[in-house]
Amino acid sequence: MNVSPDFSPSIKIMKIYFILSGFFYLLSMAWLFFINPQSTLDDFSLIAWVHIYMLGFVMMAIFSAMAQLGPVVVETKHYNVNVFKYIWIFLTIGLIIMVLGFYADMRLLVFGGFLVLIAMSIYSVEFFLTLKNARRKTSITNAMKMSNIFLLLGIISGLVMAFAFNGYIDINPHSILKTHTFGLVVGFVILLIMGISIILVPMFGSSKRISDNEFSKSFNTLSIGVIFMLLSPFFLTMYLEYLAYTFTIVAILLYFFQLFKMTTSRKKVIHDIWAKSMYVGFGSFVLSFLLLVYYLYSNDALILKLSMWIMLIGFFGFLIIGNFYKIIPFLIWFQIYSPLIEEQAVPMMHELIPKRLTNAQFIFSSLGLSISTLGIFISTYSIFYTGVVFLFMGALLFFISIYKILSKNL
Repeated sequence: MNVSPDFSPSIKIMKIYFILSGFFYLLSMAWLFFINPQSTLDDFSLIAWVHIYMLGFVMMAIFSAMAQLGPVVVETKHYNVNVFKYIWIFLTIGLIIMVLGFYADMRLLVFGGFLVLIAMSIYSVEFFLTLKNARRKTSITNAMKMSNIFLLLGIISGLVMAFAFNGYIDINPHSILKTHTFGLVVGFVILLIMGISIILVPMFGSSKRISDNEFSKSFNTLSIGVIFMLLSPFFLTMYLEYLAYTFTIVAILLYFFQLFKMTTSRKKVIHDIWAKSMYVGFGSFVLSFLLLVYYLYSNDALILKLSMWIMLIGFFGFLIIGNFYKIIPFLIWFQIYSPLIEEQAVPMMHELIPKRLTNAQFIFSSLGLSISTLGIFISTYSIFYTGVVFLFMGALLFFISIYKILSKNL
């Protein structure tokens, strides 16, 4: 891979994305104190929390990471890097208006949704134009393209739901809820994580990378599953839904096997903060996946809630946090310190990480995940909120850690 600092935008431009992602993660953990753990999945306060977490934390994290790593993977410059100066503004304002819509006036969902769609559209169009000039066109490149298509379809379906809730169009909003959720969570986030992990796990974990053809198996299978789910509201609803679930299960099993091959090929095993976060993250993914499969047979709402909780907090949360501890120091060192190697002594990448803070964060967050999950499972408020206290402390330490890394070196 031919890596050049010119491929990625300046870390100074992307700093706001990392900071906002950490802030919204902290905010979402604080918000949990006002969430009833026994709420049904269609409760608007719970849905508002999910949007804060997914749009504020997860999407900001993905934008920050993909803006830096995407062009490096395909070995080309951004088509127009300046758009990243504005995307976060549309996304942040749109998210705030949407949250107000969930709590105060549903008409605001439409306005907030439009701003979010603008942010996602700018990101996707710029990324497609960047990939058009790619020197390396692989299944990972195709996964990036497909995930962006699913992103736009997922956001559009959400906007359609907002219109339906307000009575502007005569559609049952619940009929496209699965399309909205599946398109964004599976089609965009999970597909993108699968593709990028094929790069990051070998890079950060000192393991062998699987072949492009091997990843194509899980990528194509998952894409077909998402397409079936997106088509399900229009015809053969139940049949296409079950086909979507079947293809998704097969795709994830294939991915687990590919991940196993990569991790067992590690030349040197280092149990640093990144590795420990990956253990919890992918362990949570396996558990969430098994619970989801069980839910498809049992139709138990509690099992679905547990599966989604573990996926959001355990898989998405730990995966993003762990990779932030690698990506941010790498970008700072690569863009700020590497040009100074022959002129002065420069720090090593691991020296840019506040180890005590990150280790404490990992402990608090791990305990929070375990205790809160138990609280949901046995429907005990006191245990759930005890877990939330630990999650909040972990989120606070995470925000302080990344803010300290960025402020000290930029």
